Amino acid sequence: MGSSSPLRASSPAAAATKLETPQKRKRSNDATPAIVTPGPAIVGITSRAIGHINPTSQFQCLGVPPNELRPSRTLTTGQCFHWTAVSSDEVADNATTAKASAWGTHDATEWIGTLRHQGESLVLVIRETPTATLYRPLTQTDLNVTALLHDYFQLNESISSLYQEWSEQCPRLKMIAECLPGVRIVNQDPFECLISFICSSNNNIPRITKMLSAIRKEFGSPLLTIGDQVYYSFPSLAALQRNATEQRLRELGLGYRAKYIMETVRILTELGGEPYLHDLRLIRDPLIVQEKLTQFSGVGRKVADCVALFSLQQDTAIPVDVHVWNIARRDYDTDELLQSVKSITPSVYKSVGDLFRNRFTNKCGWAHSLLFVAELPSFRAVLPQDVVKEMDIFRAEEKARKKGA
Repeated sequence: MGSSSPLRASSPAAAATKLETPQKRKRSNDATPAIVTPGPAIVGITSRAIGHINPTSQFQCLGVPPNELRPSRTLTTGQCFHWTAVSSDEVADNATTAKASAWGTHDATEWIGTLRHQGESLVLVIRETPTATLYRPLTQTDLNVTALLHDYFQLNESISSLYQEWSEQCPRLKMIAECLPGVRIVNQDPFECLISFICSSNNNIPRITKMLSAIRKEFGSPLLTIGDQVYYSFPSLAALQRNATEQRLRELGLGYRAKYIMETVRILTELGGEPYLHDLRLIRDPLIVQEKLTQFSGVGRKVADCVALFSLQQDTAIPVDVHVWNIARRDYDTDELLQSVKSITPSVYKSVGDLFRNRFTNKCGWAHSLLFVAELPSFRAVLPQDVVKEMDIFRAEEKARKKGA
């Protein structure tokens, strides 16, 4: 990366972090992903253990108020899979930590993860306080980390102003917005995002996290060791093209997704590599971007719209799954056009997205994501009782409808 990059700090770090090289584990021939929850590789990291790493690097403030950014409602809610919650206790409960870092939690206050920017990676900690968001790099870098995080969280956009605008367009969202401030859309690395959501096919967040950790360990580079936990960079397109095979990806537990990834690596290479994805940010029509992305193997409309919204700045893209479909039917389908629909066909998919686009005229993809976060069980406790009751009634009605069908 050239020194002209706006995310490049004015003076480089003096020295690189000394890394402990992990031993290679014995490769397994079992292609079946039997483990469905995160293993020891992503749990048990405590604040005290992290405190001993790169002690000359102090926490710095992003300079953004809590109503503009709450990492607890942004980092582990399904947009990205490179953050895990940090335990504040020396004795970490593995099951609790795994659940919190997989599904998001409204009371976590610290996260560790890796960020990738134009081929360079770093490990850092994000800390949420009642009044601010702090960060601390754990590996040496000459990137301007403040600028990197401003870009990553898209802090040029005022989320509080958007909340106000959306609240005028939807009374139900207004009630949610008052309880869930600071939910933002991240602007992550497009190639990592593409591979991540290919792995999301017929999957859950713990297994997606497990698969991506295996890809990093096998094909990325070690960045930092904390105890027995090694943090790796996400591999580049070139690294996967050079070193990955469908068989090896299956051995790592990716199953049928292994073929999709290798086909996508081939197609993207033929299209010009990772810059092809970055150039999609220049297209303002989300349907064209969706079409460009669905040429990749294993990428349907929903995966395409996830990649578009979470890494390509397509803020009118609406990823539609059964949960979003139910939100649309429950809250916005005033003409009851979706009530008799039994599956999400291409025309239904577009109709659901249009319900959000017609209701929220500015950054409807962001508004859709706020509503999605509100549906997660982890945030149920902070919602108004009227909203929770409405969710429960709809859920019971749906269960009865399906039973009687």
